[in-house]
Amino acid sequence: MIIDRQRPGWLAGAVLALAGWWSLLLVFPLLRAEPGAVTVIALSEARLLRAIAASDVALLEGSGRVMVLAGRSPGFVRQLYAAGGILVLATDGRGCTGMRSSGSAR
Repeated sequence: MIIDRQRPGWLAGAVLALAGWWSLLLVFPLLRAEPGAVTVIALSEARLLRAIAASDVALLEGSGRVMVLAGRSPGFVRQLYAAGGILVLATDGRGCTGMRSSGSAR
């Protein structure tokens, strides 16, 4: 006797919703017209520092492999990806602490 197990429909819906959400988070920084604040994650601190040095950004907060940066010119998100940033997410400039940095332009 062979038992045919079906995956629950809600599971497929949840996976699709999460994939859509992450797609929006990844694409949104690339579509922004003006420079803004982003959170950047890299595989190593050295790689992240190289990405920052190669891009037109200002450091707002962070350490290690995760940093919050403010762009100074359009196209800085593409520069971050090209220089080794693994994940670049739009943020409101508050960083990990939830407080606005004194260096933030907003």
